[in-house]
Amino acid sequence: MNFIDKLERKFPRFGITHLMKYVICINVAGAVLGILDASGVFGTSLYASYLSLDYYQIFHGQVWRLVTWLLYPVYSFSGSSMFMNLIWFAIWAFLYFQLGTSLERTWGRFRFNLFYIGGVIFVMLSTLVFYLINCFMNGGLSSEISAWFGWYIGLSATLDYLNQTLFLAFALMYPDARFLLYFVIPVKAKWLAWLYLAILGYQLVRCIIYGAYFGVALIVGALLNFLIFFVFGRGKPGVGARFEQRKRAQEFRRRARPYENTTGQTAGRHRCAICGRTELDAPQLEFRYCSKCKGNYEYCSDHLFSHQHVSN
Repeated sequence: MNFIDKLERKFPRFGITHLMKYVICINVAGAVLGILDASGVFGTSLYASYLSLDYYQIFHGQVWRLVTWLLYPVYSFSGSSMFMNLIWFAIWAFLYFQLGTSLERTWGRFRFNLFYIGGVIFVMLSTLVFYLINCFMNGGLSSEISAWFGWYIGLSATLDYLNQTLFLAFALMYPDARFLLYFVIPVKAKWLAWLYLAILGYQLVRCIIYGAYFGVALIVGALLNFLIFFVFGRGKPGVGARFEQRKRAQEFRRRARPYENTTGQTAGRHRCAICGRTELDAPQLEFRYCSKCKGNYEYCSDHLFSHQHVSN
């Protein structure tokens, strides 16, 4: 039993049912906020002033930002591109709602909540580490530099990469699922996942080359959650399984293979432990395992009730 299995047994009621529905509602609220900010209703950006993940302001008492930053507007709703951005936002919301709902049905409420909420925490921790390192390298938490870094992180911290790891998780669970690229070209999820990983790797290298380390922090935070969940938590059956489980599976497959004779030809799947006959030698025979014998001993119908039980 892995660590996540133990957590699930200890906290079986943990989690929010239909979590993705609430995530999409939060993003819709963020989109409305983006429209209001772009139209200048509040005179200034309400999100940047009071809601963003600004650690400088959080350390100075505005602790609600630890939650309200989730309202980050996912698109820029200003200018002539507003209508198209609304369309893309609707497509994005529908797609990720379907992905999240499918994963929750597959994993169950506990595991899906742990994956998504854990991803949110990892993003927050990675950005916090980035903020603290930059502050202490530039004079401490009380300097003007730390206030600038807090403002910068607050405007840039998003869950974009975490939401994209939902697609990676879906592709790992359902690699042959098909998506219509540009609504026309059918492509399997596994190929889109490889393409996304290539793009993500390019973005990571580009961030490192140009010194955009905050982008590195966001990417690493989201991917670290994904790797821990699948490698150590066995999000997909067989991924990260213990050695004993893999060994038993290999032994089962070995025993399920047809027997072979000395010439290498298939000699049947069933073999009587007494007479050695198989279903190919006598098609009328039936073969059963004896529940009283210690071990996996199979007998034909002629010897099933007449054999001596194996006790060691």
